[in-house]
Parts: sequence; structure tokens; C-alpha cells
Amino acid sequence: MPTIRPWDAAPLRRALAGLDPAGLAQEWLRHNLAYRHDHAAIIRMDKVDAEAWRAFARRWGLRFPCRP
Repeated sequence: MPTIRPWDAAPLRRALAGLDPAGLAQEWLRHNLAYRHDHAAIIRMDKVDAEAWRAFARRWGLRFPCRP
């Protein structure tokens, strides 16, 4: 009997099917334990300056093309 991998599961394929590349990347990061720890650490900082956020974004390859 073949091994069923989590990414082969039909429910997972259906859940990911409607995502664009940015949505898929966000979902992938959301499940990445190292990313979650890194994000929690930056949130816990008393004062997070713009450079800290830029460094965080560089570490994880994040891009924010739309400016507020």
C-alpha cells in the first residue's frame, strides 16, 4: 500500500486550489514553525523600528509592493 503524504490529501488540494501565489506563500509561512517563532519574537520587542521589520522581511523573502 502506498504511503499517503499530507500534501497528497484531497482536502488539502481543494483548500489550496483557490490561492494565488501570494496566498500560497502566506499559507506556507503560517505553518512554518521557525517563521512563527521569528514573528513572535519581533512582536514581543518593546519598540520595533522600521529597520527591524525590513530585516525580518529580508530573512523571509517577504515583499510588500503596495504602499499604504
